[in-house]
Amino acid sequence: MESFLEAIEEDSTVLNAATMELGATVCTARAPRCEACPIQTMCAWRAAGYPDTGDTRRRQARYEGSDRQARGAALRTLRAAAPEPVALDAVLHDWPDAAQRDRAIDSLIADGLVEASEGLLSLPRA
Repeated sequence: MESFLEAIEEDSTVLNAATMELGATVCTARAPRCEACPIQTMCAWRAAGYPDTGDTRRRQARYEGSDRQARGAALRTLRAAAPEPVALDAVLHDWPDAAQRDRAIDSLIADGLVEASEGLLSLPRA
């Protein structure tokens, strides 16, 4: 442990990178992996008996079958065809929910991620 503390004292960027990595992979709000934590003996949260964090954020909706998935699939089709445009009815032509497909394409256009012209869709030109 001493070498870790010495490294921190010598270079604060090491501490910053280590803290970010620890928070992203081990010390997460919803599912902390305390048994895998390299600094668990210095953890104030653990020492306090794992008090409630008050995290009331909603969980992100599932991706499979979501509007996000439809948007991603539409963009993937347009990227594969770029720089050529794709006929509107060919983008996500086999998507199981036509209303969701249309909503996804409309939102991509509204966000400026897709351009529509004369029944064709394309990625914006730089």
